[in-house]
Amino acid sequence: MGTALRAEEKEILLSRLDDLLEHYLNTLDQYQKAQEQLSKQLASAHMSLAHAQFNNNSHTRYGQDYYDGRMQASRKTTITEDDSKITFSISHKAPQADAESVLGSKKHIPEEPKDAAAKSDTETKSSPEAPRPKNTDPLRWFGILVPPTLRAAQISFISVVEGSIPQLASLTKDLRRLEIDIGRLRKQIKKL
Repeated sequence: MGTALRAEEKEILLSRLDDLLEHYLNTLDQYQKAQEQLSKQLASAHMSLAHAQFNNNSHTRYGQDYYDGRMQASRKTTITEDDSKITFSISHKAPQADAESVLGSKKHIPEEPKDAAAKSDTETKSSPEAPRPKNTDPLRWFGILVPPTLRAAQISFISVVEGSIPQLASLTKDLRRLEIDIGRLRKQIKKL
């Protein structure tokens, strides 16, 4: 009777192992597809950046070696890990300084004369002292008329940060968890 129970228990464990291996192979397939997608997106982004460099008539160079070192990332990724699940949250972080303040060209705004109190409310609302929202687009550091290929590179890099990399990290975590589960199950089967 004990051998029959062990044989039945072993069959159940082997069935669970088959299910885990099938799930592992499906996850591995998703991982490989995500790797291919990441590779294509990065290749596209770098080709767009190279094309923008090549066709640039203003002799301004694009890339991390050619802008002010005080530039900050415009996307912030926060990773939280619960028991077996990783969650990513991407926030659009506004840089603390815009291109004008970093380049040192602060505009001097003259003070209004004292008789400005007589102006109507609509005129005071449009006064130059009112804080204007800062443009946080990093492409503005390279001028107003940036080439479309540079914008395409930015879009590709953003899609990598917001989509492919979190997906790959989650799939990697799933693969590692499945490898551990498969190893434990194999040890249980060997004990029987």
